[in-house]
Amino acid sequence: MTKLKIALLTITFFSFSHLNLIHFSAQETHSQPDTIMTPILTVNPAPSQRVSPGSTFEIALELVVAPGYHINSDKPEDELLVATSVEIKNDPFIEIKEILFPEAKKKKFGFSDKPISVYEGKIKIKIKMGLKESFKGRELSLEGRVRYQACNDHTCLRPMSAPFKFSLSVSPN
Repeated sequence: MTKLKIALLTITFFSFSHLNLIHFSAQETHSQPDTIMTPILTVNPAPSQRVSPGSTFEIALELVVAPGYHINSDKPEDELLVATSVEIKNDPFIEIKEILFPEAKKKKFGFSDKPISVYEGKIKIKIKMGLKESFKGRELSLEGRVRYQACNDHTCLRPMSAPFKFSLSVSPN
C-alpha cells in the first residue's frame, strides 16, 4: 500500500508542477509588450510628375507618424537625439539642391529636461533637385530613405530608416 501511495503522490506532484509551469509560462507571455503591428513611420512619395533634362523641380515626401509616437525634427535641439534626415541614392544625373523640412512642434516629454523639436501625424518634406541636361531616358527612378528616431511620451527607440522609391516621367528636350 505504501508503494501505491508514493506512486499517487508522485503523479499528483508532477501533475501540479506541470500545471504551474503552464500557468507561469502564460503569465510571462501575457506580460511582455505587444508587438507593433503597423510601422511607426510610413513614407509616401508624391504622385509622379513630368520633368525635363536641364530643369530644376521639386518632389514631396509625405511622412505619416503612427498615433502615440513622434519623430525628432531635422533639428531636435538635444545632441543625444537623432535628427530626421532624407538621403537619396547617388545618381549621376541628379543634383540635390535643397531639402525643406516643415516647421516642427516644440514639446516637453518625460525623458527630456527641456522641450524638444518633433514631428507628429502627417508631415511633408520637399526636395528641390535638378536633372542634368545629359539625361537621355524617358523615366527617372530614384530611391532613398528617411532616417529617424521615434519616441513615445516616455522613451525613444533606436534610430531606424524607412526606404522609399519613386519614378518621374522625363520629357525630351
